[in-house]
Amino acid sequence: MSSPVEDTINALTEFESLLDSAKNDAAESKKRMLKGAQEWAEAAKSAALARADKMASETIAKARTEAERDAAQIRSSGEAALRRYEQAMGRHTAEAAEHVAKRLLGESS
Repeated sequence: MSSPVEDTINALTEFESLLDSAKNDAAESKKRMLKGAQEWAEAAKSAALARADKMASETIAKARTEAERDAAQIRSSGEAALRRYEQAMGRHTAEAAEHVAKRLLGESS
């Protein structure tokens, strides 16, 4: 037969063993939880970066389209101004040539 002291010691030993097991289980749970949280954070980071990259690409594409449209308008207005300049130069060149010819021939205008 066992004495009450032995029963108490056995109960405490069993309790200590259960407590150690619970501590180990808690430590393993903590590791799994931290690993899961880290994996979730990495997935969230990847998703956020992918979304930011997509938004940046869309913004760049929109800016490029607007810049190309603006460049086409500038080119068009520049070409129109060049045509007007060339026409004016043609008119003035003809007028200047006529004026010089009249002066050389002694005619006054």
